[in-house]
Amino acid sequence: MSGPTSTDPLVRAFEAASVDPAAFHHREHLYVAWCYLRELSLEDALARYVHFLKRLVVALGVPQKYHATMTWTYVVALYDAMAQAPELGFDALLDARPDLLDHRSGVLWKHYAKDELDSPEARERFVLPRRG
Repeated sequence: MSGPTSTDPLVRAFEAASVDPAAFHHREHLYVAWCYLRELSLEDALARYVHFLKRLVVALGVPQKYHATMTWTYVVALYDAMAQAPELGFDALLDARPDLLDHRSGVLWKHYAKDELDSPEARERFVLPRRG
């Protein structure tokens, strides 16, 4: 995939599909997306992130872990948070928007019901939420 390449070691490992899965959690996913969003348009950042995330889950032998709707929602929500507070670095942004890290009642759950996210369609492609 063409485009800017980061010198950040985590981004490089993500793109090389060589991250340690035991140390690559939701916060690290957000960090890679944040790095992309600082350099690229939302559309290009999302395309790049999805491309390399799909490569990563295949390389790790867990392609079923890719979830399109969750991925798109978090990247777009992160983009929105960055647009609202462009002066904040990554850690400060997450301090200001802890809902981006909250898997129980955070940003994802403000838009989607569990049954929506559990659907095969939501896993395979981005689906719009039924609730606002």
